[in-house]
Amino acid sequence: MRAAAAAVCLLLATGCSAASARVAPPPVWHSAVGQAMSTTHRPALQDQTCRQVLRLTAGGPQVRLRMSNATGTAPTSLSSVTVGLRAGAGVRLLQPVTVDGARAVALGAGEQRTSDPVRLPVVPGDELVVSLAVVGAAEVAAHRVGAARLACSAPGTGDLTSSTSGQGFSAAGREGLVVDDVAVAGGPAGVLAAGDSLTDPELPPDTYPRWTDVLDAQLPAATPVVNAAVAGNRVLLEGGYGPTLLQRFDRDVLGRDGLGTLVLLAGTNDVSAGATAAQLRVELERLCASARERGLRIVLLTVPPASRRGPELEAVRQQVNSWVRTTGAADLMVDADAVLRDPARPTRLLPAYDLDQLHLTAAGHRALGLAVAAALR
Repeated sequence: MRAAAAAVCLLLATGCSAASARVAPPPVWHSAVGQAMSTTHRPALQDQTCRQVLRLTAGGPQVRLRMSNATGTAPTSLSSVTVGLRAGAGVRLLQPVTVDGARAVALGAGEQRTSDPVRLPVVPGDELVVSLAVVGAAEVAAHRVGAARLACSAPGTGDLTSSTSGQGFSAAGREGLVVDDVAVAGGPAGVLAAGDSLTDPELPPDTYPRWTDVLDAQLPAATPVVNAAVAGNRVLLEGGYGPTLLQRFDRDVLGRDGLGTLVLLAGTNDVSAGATAAQLRVELERLCASARERGLRIVLLTVPPASRRGPELEAVRQQVNSWVRTTGAADLMVDADAVLRDPARPTRLLPAYDLDQLHLTAAGHRALGLAVAAALR
């Protein structure tokens, strides 16, 4: 009897071991596209569906969406969310999105929720189409200037998230709604850029001319590049668009999956708003230290020139840049000032790079993206 019992135990143990061996490990997720939510713009929707395009910088067999009401003061409810790939004016491979198995998604004030994995094979460069339906009236969190156009159905048209055509949708601006991160299963560690409108510009939509897009094209095809900048944002001084970078750093930078490198171009709005060089140095050092604690490599950029600044603010910029060029707080330094300035007049941008005496043209973004790519290589 004892021998028979032992044989049964051995058989059970062997079977359990074999079953365990067949269980696949959970996927390792890597953020493949992002957009940070702002407090200054919350579109009001009324019984309608909105559809946004998010261009992926990495691929994998599954995707996972993070939906955000982090900057909201009231709950937001979505009756349905779907995801697919852009096909002209329509969508192919349309899939439902669930959170904890449910199609409806409730987001409390200040809350973020991550979806269940969605089986949707994607490759770098795919344009993901996310459709969101609202029942009743709701204000939703938004990124003010998305990289692609937003399309919405008319108020009162209800849930069109299952539609694979573009019929019933019309252009509705540039906002990026609710979804602040899309991660893919598998792939190498990614690069994230944080900052302000020098990284999150209002350039022509659907053309992807930002320096982060240029960087993405220069790095190996599987490397994710995520843009978490907010136009008008500041590092430490209140009054910019959305929470300061210090306030949103844990959520918008450290809270993403699978990052390896942080590229930080920040401070230009603080300089213009009256911050001192010492204040910026202390807070930038704090951000770099937080990123290093998470194992990230840090690339720090100097602040480019802007001819709309006066001599006193220019002196602060020069002090900040002197510190950036010599600090040990970062692993790498990219001298954006040297790349973008006019050699004949170093306090202004090179005319070919100058959009409005502060922001960059597409040519300026290309020059900066190539410089960051060269540093990372």
